[in-house]
Amino acid sequence: MSVTSKKPAGKAIVRVLGCKVNQAEAAAMAKILENRGYRVDPETQDPDLVLINTCCVTAKAEGKSRRTVGSLAQRFPHARIVVTGCLAEINPTSLQGLGADTVVLGTYEKDRFEEFADRGSLPDGAPECGLNPRTRDFVDLGAPGIPQRARAFLKVQDGCNQHCTYCIVPKARGRSRSMHPERVLSHAGKLSLAGHAEIVLTGIHLGSYGRDLDRPLRLEDLVEELLSRCPAARFRMSSIEPQEITTRLIDLTARHERLCSHFHIPLQSGDDAILKRMRRPYDAAAVTALTRTIIDKVPEACIGLDVMVGFPGEDERSFRRTVDLIVSTGAAYLHVFPFSPRPGTPAADFKPLVPAATSQERVAELRRISKELRRRFYSRFIGRVMSVVLESDSLSPAGTLTARTDNYIPVRLRSSDRIPKDGAFLVTLEGPADDQVRASTAPPEPAAVSPRKARP
Repeated sequence: MSVTSKKPAGKAIVRVLGCKVNQAEAAAMAKILENRGYRVDPETQDPDLVLINTCCVTAKAEGKSRRTVGSLAQRFPHARIVVTGCLAEINPTSLQGLGADTVVLGTYEKDRFEEFADRGSLPDGAPECGLNPRTRDFVDLGAPGIPQRARAFLKVQDGCNQHCTYCIVPKARGRSRSMHPERVLSHAGKLSLAGHAEIVLTGIHLGSYGRDLDRPLRLEDLVEELLSRCPAARFRMSSIEPQEITTRLIDLTARHERLCSHFHIPLQSGDDAILKRMRRPYDAAAVTALTRTIIDKVPEACIGLDVMVGFPGEDERSFRRTVDLIVSTGAAYLHVFPFSPRPGTPAADFKPLVPAATSQERVAELRRISKELRRRFYSRFIGRVMSVVLESDSLSPAGTLTARTDNYIPVRLRSSDRIPKDGAFLVTLEGPADDQVRASTAPPEPAAVSPRKARP
């Protein structure tokens, strides 16, 4: 167990780019620094250490990560710059020399962050980069949550074995590996006791959870155990591959009040030929059947879809098939992004390329569709009383706070409302407010209160 240092070690800034897994890791590393005596403060103007957890899922993300490192190194020339994350593994040489005192910790070294924080360096002979065989084991950096936030991210899985043609993540993160279920239960219990009303289970390939354990499990087994042993928290699952959303997982969502009615699905394309080129292990018909099952069993479920636009070979027919599939799924929102050739992946050399202007037009069209899908989904719940968890404890410029329903509707609350800083609470959804829904903590008459989710 870590022992908190009595002697102040200095001031630190932690920056994170990329996915929810990166956010969970950054929170854990920030806690490790605090345990060693650092005062972690994003507003400090004279840090002794700057920790940056990078992303390189696309060439654009890599460029943003590198610029962030360079900017912070220039802004704080006397600070030690510690760079971790996927870019630190894939392209460490591009990060060296950006500051006078820059340390690059790849995947293996990041997993040894406690040791690094204790010593200020790693022992001689430790590999500077490149995936080590020990990355076959899940390394638990801890799950501290973020103080004063009702939601907490809990990383339970890392790595990926899928090797999609556009994705660098298996090279950056290594093979799929899972946290032991007793460790997950222990972390979840502590997060709940600390006042986190919602725990988001995250992973690079969350749906593969448990397959690598000595006694193999499925994600459903873990979720069922969490619901049984952590009665004070609700649980949300982050992105899950469509082939891994099982009937049992859907039934659990329909049956349990504390399992959020929210499925975020990385669709990527609705065209079978493009899916095959991407090396995705499903077809359009399977996604259609899946979403129909979800809506049939959990009518109030929010379905979100990741969609990649402009993948090499995507012609107008391919794109139209994707649009048609999206409309048929009953999705509530889309996360749309253009294909960005990622050096080091097979798709970086694929032809024919889609013209940039065409790709941007398609992105714009899907974002318009997403806006309409959100509007329709939100409108179904106007006038309803729903349970929410506070998402941000700081006021927006308009003097409002944001909370989130279990089926992922962002609600805007007035600062004058009586809002608990932890725990779930009831609100009445009143009407649209840009990309959110206005809400009030004053519930209507009891007769108007409807159940949180429909029963099958």
